Amino acid sequence: CVLCGLALVLPATESFGEDPAEKMARQLQDPLANIKAVLTDNDFLFKSGDEEETGFSSNIQPLKGFAFEDQGFNLMVRGVIPVLGMPGGAQKSILGEPVPSGEDRVWGLSDIQLQTFFSPRSDSSWKWGVGPMVSLRTRTNSDLAGAGWGAGPIGVIVGSLSENVGTAILGGHLWGNEDGFSTTILQPMFFYNIPWAKGWEIQYNNTITYDWNAESGNRWTIPLGLGVGKTLAFESGWGLNAVLGFYYNAEKPQGAADGMLRLSLNFILP
Repeated sequence: CVLCGLALVLPATESFGEDPAEKMARQLQDPLANIKAVLTDNDFLFKSGDEEETGFSSNIQPLKGFAFEDQGFNLMVRGVIPVLGMPGGAQKSILGEPVPSGEDRVWGLSDIQLQTFFSPRSDSSWKWGVGPMVSLRTRTNSDLAGAGWGAGPIGVIVGSLSENVGTAILGGHLWGNEDGFSTTILQPMFFYNIPWAKGWEIQYNNTITYDWNAESGNRWTIPLGLGVGKTLAFESGWGLNAVLGFYYNAEKPQGAADGMLRLSLNFILP
């Protein structure tokens, strides 16, 4: 148990006003929060590829916020580093051409994305940010190609629907030089912070994609499901958020997984 092990190593904080675990959870739920963190989404992809095997996808996301108080805006920079293990014929979570049929399982790094959000400073409960998204040609195997060299716009809206319900909607479009790569992404996020269980949450947080170059019937990927998470805060200033969830693809291209088990481990740095 990762949570139990870290809890034994690092002493948990006592309450000092606002519950620190709940505060960290809400910071992680805000893509525009001025924090340092490393997020990881680790997906076990069921029934993917020609032989309906289990694939693996891990998105490692280091992020850092910068406050420019005199200029009146914040800047959030996020990296998305995809590490994949895909069977032959499998469609990647970052769309494009699937892994060729008949191939053995391919492990390696796909193309890294850099996302930036410029957000006006505001005391409002709702805020927004926009900026460029850039793709870097970093794949270690041509079968794991994403967009290649590319770019596009990205934006996000963040707010609260009630005292315990937060939401964020991220959307963008990425063009790349890899076979005319053109994909729209939409990432709706909804979080219910359980009031009687501090640091616990129920969430939907996954990415809907539309591949403009795919054949009809293979363009949409629409995952539906839920996750349950817990945040721990430590006296050292570190925080750990762990989320376990299951999603099934209501719409998917040929070769994509029927569903996924997602384990997210997110670390807040002091």
